[in-house]
Order: sequence, then C-alpha cells, then structure tokens
Amino acid sequence: MPKPHSEIVVPVDSRQLSGVTQWQLRCPSCGASSIDRAGIGPDHESIVVHPDRDDYDSPLGTRGGYVRIDLVCSTGHEFAFVIGNHKGEEYIGLVST
Repeated sequence: MPKPHSEIVVPVDSRQLSGVTQWQLRCPSCGASSIDRAGIGPDHESIVVHPDRDDYDSPLGTRGGYVRIDLVCSTGHEFAFVIGNHKGEEYIGLVST
C-alpha cells in the first residue's frame, strides 16, 4: 500500500539556510529515505515546450512540458519524480515505473 503524501515529501530542518525551505523525497512504497537515480537510461527526460503546447502527455496526465527523473530506493522500489507544467500551472508527482 502506498504511503500517504505526508510521509513521502517531508520538510527538512534547514537552520543553516535561513529563508529556504527544503523537502526530502522518500520512497512512496516503503518510506525509505535513501534514494538515487535508477540507472536506466539517461539521468532524466526533459520535455520543455515554449510556448506551452499540448503536444506532449506527461506521466502525470497533464499536457505540455515536463521533467521526469527515474529513481530507485535502497530496497529496490522504482518510481519517477515528475514536474509538469500546463498553461502556467505547476504539478509535481510520483509515478510507479
């Protein structure tokens, strides 16, 4: 069963960086905090479109530009972190791979 979003993206105590909010991504399947690039193909896939066209479907289901980074946790769960943009709206999400 997937972890709730409050256990997947957690704030990091960043006392050294005043005014900066940092978040740590955890595995959506098991909650592991040790995550690295999946090593399948290039480091990331980037579909950047300007002006914002609807020619591309992101893994999040949005239309337009997106960046996808394939990741794997220390226990072997693979997923993708996706940042999508559609008509000026920003979306982030995790997608099982």
